[in-house]
Amino acid sequence: MNDTVAIVLAAGLGTRMKSDRPKGLHSLAGSPLIHWPVGAALDAGCSRVVVVVGHGADEVEASVRKRFPGADLVFPRQEQQLGTAHATLCAREAAEGFRSALLINGDLPLLTAGTLRSLGSAFAASGGAFALVTASVDDPGGFGRIERGPGRGIERIVERRDATAEQTAIHEVNVGVYLARTDLLFPLLDRVGDTNSVGEFYFTDVVKMLRQQGFQVGDLVLDTPEEAMQVNDRIELAACELALHLRHARQLMSEGVTLHRPASIMIDPDCTVGRDSEVWPSVEMHAGTRVGQRCIVGRGAVLSGVTVADGVEIKPYCVLTDSIVEDDCKLGPFSHLRPASVMRRGAHVGNFVEMKKTDLGAGSKANHLTYLGDCTVGRKVNIGAGTITCNYDGVNKLPTVIEDGVFIGSDSQLVAPVTVGHDAYVAAGATITKDVPPGALALTRVTQVHVDGYVQRKRLKQGSR
Repeated sequence: MNDTVAIVLAAGLGTRMKSDRPKGLHSLAGSPLIHWPVGAALDAGCSRVVVVVGHGADEVEASVRKRFPGADLVFPRQEQQLGTAHATLCAREAAEGFRSALLINGDLPLLTAGTLRSLGSAFAASGGAFALVTASVDDPGGFGRIERGPGRGIERIVERRDATAEQTAIHEVNVGVYLARTDLLFPLLDRVGDTNSVGEFYFTDVVKMLRQQGFQVGDLVLDTPEEAMQVNDRIELAACELALHLRHARQLMSEGVTLHRPASIMIDPDCTVGRDSEVWPSVEMHAGTRVGQRCIVGRGAVLSGVTVADGVEIKPYCVLTDSIVEDDCKLGPFSHLRPASVMRRGAHVGNFVEMKKTDLGAGSKANHLTYLGDCTVGRKVNIGAGTITCNYDGVNKLPTVIEDGVFIGSDSQLVAPVTVGHDAYVAAGATITKDVPPGALALTRVTQVHVDGYVQRKRLKQGSR
């Protein structure tokens, strides 16, 4: 499709979304709605993508350009929403020089590049004038209905709001994806009228006009009707998101990943999971998360922008964001890795351990109730329960360095900036405010005092009241 320009129609107000946000920027499965058809067109090999924008034009353009840097993108504006034919005409200048134009409604997130390429084949086979995608669905709802002639060729598309009772009963529907010769398309669009129930210029009138001129209209009937799912309101948004997640889940399972109760799992399509890994219910993965082979991701874990190597066990209800976990690490349950955290090979973090901008060395452990912030931890360090790094002085975040082989006793506070030298010990309950030399024992305990007979005297005093 190198000589094809894609035109994505995304200028509508999306009034049924009941939102101040442009319809195309509502998120599903990790990406704004408008990104899905634009991505499908680029993946199918279209040389240029023209996104016709209207409501929230600047925001939509900025979002698409950020997501597809380097792509040939053009954003003509439809200042008045006068229908799909008028919206397509707004792309006329950007489509000059291309032999064919691929038209896509901007609310079709399940459309695939494979379907667009197959439409190209149907277009060529039918004479190379015009072709469209249809689907047979149980509930045609608001879709336009496909009317076929005696030879089963497509004669016209009837919009739902203009359909008779007989036409409404048709189950083959127009998906909103077309491929047309540009030298035919735009002159026909100039002639489209607005004599319909809403006074709009319908793109679909082109089909009838082409047939009247003797051109054949090719068609591609979807094998998987779910690709025809549209987003007109938040209910359909949720349905499409579920369908995208289930599609990706099926792909992962076919590649050797075990998903327990996949309908409850949200793994965005830009995330990957390696062979022989196991994912338990209610797990979420977002923002390009990469999970390696032979991993276990426990119930309720949420991973966003995370890279997880092989053989990692993530126990239930961990939260990991923008972090790196190397081979054979163990986390959780209820561990929290905040951005810029790294766990080196074989490291462990356990119950209610939080790391922020911390590098935990190979084989090191922090298994209970610990906070490590702005911290560099060496190899084979043991950090006892209740340890915290005091990294914030009210103005600046300050670093803590714990070198190889250190043992930190429970309930210790390391007041940054501070360094604990290699093989040193910090006694339980210590508050460390100065650097600890290598191999030393650091203690900061007060003298323990006993008051003999205290309990008996207290009871006697209470009894006299």
